[in-house]
Amino acid sequence: MKKKGLLITFSIILVITAGLIVTGILYNAQINAQPSFTGEYDINHNQPLYVMKADETETLYLQGENGGVHKLYEADENLKIMSPIFTGESEVSFILTNGPPEAPPGEQEFQLVHSNVLTYDVEEEELTTNLEARGYITNLLYDQAEQHMIVSGVHVSTEGEPEPGFISFASALYTLTKDGNFEKIHDFDAYEPGSLQITENGEKLYMILPDDFEDVSPDSMFEATERIYEMAIDQPKEMTVVSQPDNQVPISEFVLLEQENKLLYQTIINFNEGENYLYDYVWFDLTNQEEGERLHIDEASENAKTNENWLYYTKTTDKADQTKVYKLYRYDLLRDTGEEEIELRVEPEE
Repeated sequence: MKKKGLLITFSIILVITAGLIVTGILYNAQINAQPSFTGEYDINHNQPLYVMKADETETLYLQGENGGVHKLYEADENLKIMSPIFTGESEVSFILTNGPPEAPPGEQEFQLVHSNVLTYDVEEEELTTNLEARGYITNLLYDQAEQHMIVSGVHVSTEGEPEPGFISFASALYTLTKDGNFEKIHDFDAYEPGSLQITENGEKLYMILPDDFEDVSPDSMFEATERIYEMAIDQPKEMTVVSQPDNQVPISEFVLLEQENKLLYQTIINFNEGENYLYDYVWFDLTNQEEGERLHIDEASENAKTNENWLYYTKTTDKADQTKVYKLYRYDLLRDTGEEEIELRVEPEE
C-alpha cells in the first residue's frame, strides 16, 4: 500500500509539473504573439512611424493625424525593420535586414549579412527597393536639402563576394538617392558613428565618436571618450569636435537645435562620484561652449529625436527572459503643457 501510495503521489506530481510546463509554454507563446514595440521609430508633425513585432514577424505602422493606425509593410519572418524615416510628403524609407550576425564580440561576420533599403509611398501604396547590399546597414537619415538619404553601416558592399575569413570591424557613411545611386562619404576603423544629425542645408553632419577614432588601438579604446563631431559633407576627412574637448564624461545621445545653435545631449551626471550612473540630458551652447540646465529625466534613453519643440526618445527595461521592453516618450522642451514627460502609446492596427 505504501508503494502504491508513493506511486500515486509521484504520478500526481508529474501531472501537475507537466501541466505547469505546458501552461508556461502556452503563456510564453501568448506573450510572444502579442505585438510589442521594437524601439524603431520616427516622428513627423507629431505623427509616429514605428515598428511592432509579434511571432518573430516585424511590421511597420504609421499613426495618422486622426489617431488611426495604418499598416504599411510586413516583413518576412526573422527579418528586421530598422531605422524607419520620413523621406517625403507621402514617403517613408526603412532598412530590411537579417542582421546583426550572431557571434561573440569581435568575431561577427558582418559581411555575410544582407541589408536592403526600401521606400514605401503611402498615397500610391507602392514599394520601391532603393538598395540591395551585403553587410549590416544600421541607420538612415534623410537630407531634405539634397533629397537623398545618409546611410550608415558595417562592411556594406554592393559588389563582389565576401572576402574569405574574418575581417576586422569597419564602418562607413554613404549617400543614397531614391533611384539607387550609392556613394561612400567616409569610412571609420573599429567604430561606427552614432546619433547622426544633419543641418538644414545638407552641408554638415554631426555624430558621436570616441576621441581616438582617427588613431585607434587596443589600449586607446579603454581610455577613449565619446564626443560630438562635425563633418562637412564636401570635406569628410576634416572632423571637428564641437562638444567640450577637455571634458572626460562620455556623451551617449544628442539632438541638434540648429536655429538656436545648441545641442541637447545625454551624459552621465555623476561620472566621477563612484556611484550607479545617473543619465540625463543637458543643454549645450555651441557658441559659448558651455553647458546649461539639465532636463531631469534622470534615466538612460536611446534614439533621441526632435520635432516641433518636443524631444522624443525610447527607454528600455529588461524582462526575466532577458528580452527588452521598449517604450516611447516625448518631453516638452518649452515646458508649457504642465506635463514635461509623456509616454506615447504605440499599437498595431485595430
